Amino acid sequence: MYKIVVIEDEPNVRKELVLCFPWQATGVLFSGEAGDGKQGKELIQNVHPDIVITDIRMPGMDGIEMIHEIKQAIDASGDSWSEEPEWIIISGYNEFEYARQAMQMGVQEYLLKPVEDQQLEEALQRCKERIDKKRHIKRITTAATKENSASIKFFTEYQGALSDGEDYVSQTVSIIRSRYVQGITIESVAEELGISSGHLSRLFKKETGYTFTDYLMYERISVAAQLLRDTDKKIYEIADLVGYEDVRYFGQLFKRVTGFTPKEFKNN
Repeated sequence: MYKIVVIEDEPNVRKELVLCFPWQATGVLFSGEAGDGKQGKELIQNVHPDIVITDIRMPGMDGIEMIHEIKQAIDASGDSWSEEPEWIIISGYNEFEYARQAMQMGVQEYLLKPVEDQQLEEALQRCKERIDKKRHIKRITTAATKENSASIKFFTEYQGALSDGEDYVSQTVSIIRSRYVQGITIESVAEELGISSGHLSRLFKKETGYTFTDYLMYERISVAAQLLRDTDKKIYEIADLVGYEDVRYFGQLFKRVTGFTPKEFKNN
């Protein structure tokens, strides 16, 4: 499981990335968003994502400064921060100097706005491959340090194991994605997974940055946003399709999450 966060100061760009990109289909877990570098730094320090998508030019702390400060925080943290995230920077045509600075800091992915899904999918795949390689090397090094040949053989042959906590969260996200229309609760999911709801709640918040209820709402709003963008269905039909019988309540939630009414989002 690869955790990802999005940091972008333009609300319409950020919300389209957050709500309309098929994160789960590309094997990543969306774990939060921020509207500027300062908020982004706090989010990264709290969530410890594997991948960060960030704009370069933002008010206050820009993307370059944020990346620099995160690198310093990682260096100062010792072993408490497992590894630096992979960075994907996005910018406009007239911001190449910023991009050059980011590349000098080790950033390997640079996408121009507007970001196309296929380009982002390809960038994510490259990021995941680099993450797997780093984890693979780290595991082999750890096993070699312990002088355990059996461990070296195991880690050489198998790289993709999840911790129990990550596995529970991954299963929970899959359940949310497959049953978001139904009235699922964290209690029912925890019972299905065979753990306590309190334990699952803590694990889920730690791994995703969201409560179960908020993640379920975001999943419903995300599907609704995609339907608004890609179909001609009526707003009340979409509300019903994502599990909201009250179209007015659906509209209020949609506005709260995206900053737009469903009609405004569809027109944009």
